[in-house]
Amino acid sequence: MKKNNVKKRYDSKEKRIKFLRKKESILTFKDPFYPRGTANPGRTQIIVMGIKKSSSGAVQIIGYGYDSDWFDSLDKLLDAIDWDDMELMHSFYP
Repeated sequence: MKKNNVKKRYDSKEKRIKFLRKKESILTFKDPFYPRGTANPGRTQIIVMGIKKSSSGAVQIIGYGYDSDWFDSLDKLLDAIDWDDMELMHSFYP
């Protein structure tokens, strides 16, 4: 049986952080978030324009058009992103 030699793009925390901090990266979340309240449609993707950090250590993605929810830490933000789905979708591109 032939092995799949597709190189993983997000298989380490360092690679994930690097992609997260890259301007204009498109991120997909596991659960929808509601940047304009629950009366409006939820979002599962965001285009990264930057990262905002609070003095308490909470982080938020500043996005193009809308921002993500606040997360207590960078690790919690990384856990909220659907890396498996992104790995699958981005594997179609060289």
